[in-house]
Amino acid sequence: MFHPGKVAGIFSPKDKDVHSSDDSTQALVEMWDENLFTCMVEPKIAAKLKEGDVVLVDYRPVSEKSAVPRQVVSKIVYKKKGAMLWEQYADYKRQRKQEAMKTQQKTYMG
Repeated sequence: MFHPGKVAGIFSPKDKDVHSSDDSTQALVEMWDENLFTCMVEPKIAAKLKEGDVVLVDYRPVSEKSAVPRQVVSKIVYKKKGAMLWEQYADYKRQRKQEAMKTQQKTYMG
């Protein structure tokens, strides 16, 4: 399973404001469902990653024995595909909120 998100910040060992014990890059990612995570970034794409990019975060389990998700930025989705991906999830989130509000209104007996 993969979750889309938008990059809000990047923490690279090459940044002058970052002291790092290794060569890995992390990204602060706002997920489609409004969660906020700091995730590892796959080394092959770390240099190309920019703030505002739409990304796919790998949520597959770390191993067959563990349900813990990897939470690694594995793809950058550019231009039309990125906008389409983000909008699809935003529409889904809006629909869920509207349904929750309708249900809440029906159960309120003030």
